[in-house]
Amino acid sequence: MRRGSATSIVLVIVIIASLAFYAGFRLGQTQTQQITAQAPQQPVPQGECIKLEIINDDDYYPKLLDLLSKANKSIYISMFEFKSDTDEVAKVLELLISKAKKGVDVKVVLENTIDENELTYRRLLDNGVPVRYDTRSRTTHTKLIIIDGYIVIVGSHNWSYSAFMRNHEASVAIYDENIAKQETKYFMQIYSGN
Repeated sequence: MRRGSATSIVLVIVIIASLAFYAGFRLGQTQTQQITAQAPQQPVPQGECIKLEIINDDDYYPKLLDLLSKANKSIYISMFEFKSDTDEVAKVLELLISKAKKGVDVKVVLENTIDENELTYRRLLDNGVPVRYDTRSRTTHTKLIIIDGYIVIVGSHNWSYSAFMRNHEASVAIYDENIAKQETKYFMQIYSGN
């Protein structure tokens, strides 16, 4: 093969590879634009710094107790598993009941397919705390807590002894009114059965 022919072949390969790369890039841009166009746009406030706090493993339980005990306006909870059969989890349950009796707006949604939620459901209901099971058409797998309209806790922690004391779990506390407002709207949709 002559040197000119080899150079021409290399040039053709480079051009084809470049065109393929460009086509893939453009296709990716188009798909991203389509996904972005379909997703609801949430404004990001300029100059605002959102405070995040990572809560891993058994650091979650004392942080949860601290934040719940400081609540003075509202506590909204959507929880897959709220297994209040141990002292640790029962303490959270009693704290919620106490807060509700002091006038804090406490609302709870529990997954309806988890038998362990029944004890918690009955205890809250018997003490006048608004509690609901989610609809049968959906699984509520959320572990979402919204406190006083500005703190959102979300992550992998269920409310069980294992999640509080034994498991590897990862959650985050978000301190931001805009995010809390969006998550409160989402919580109220679940709470109303949507």
